[in-house]
Amino acid sequence: MINIAENTFAAACYDQNSIKELENVLIAPADATDMATWNLTEEEYFVNIKSALNAKRAVLAKAKGE
Repeated sequence: MINIAENTFAAACYDQNSIKELENVLIAPADATDMATWNLTEEEYFVNIKSALNAKRAVLAKAKGE
């Protein structure tokens, strides 16, 4: 299980987006507003998105018994 720290961009992404939405974010340019709001570099932005996505996938896999 992947742990995401509370009150982080990754946590917000995890709580507010579906797996499909997070996958779509990864193929789009980084969101300048989110980066400014959370004080993230472009690299940090995508690392946080990937962390949220991996956590969601882990929860789904566990629910399926994988």
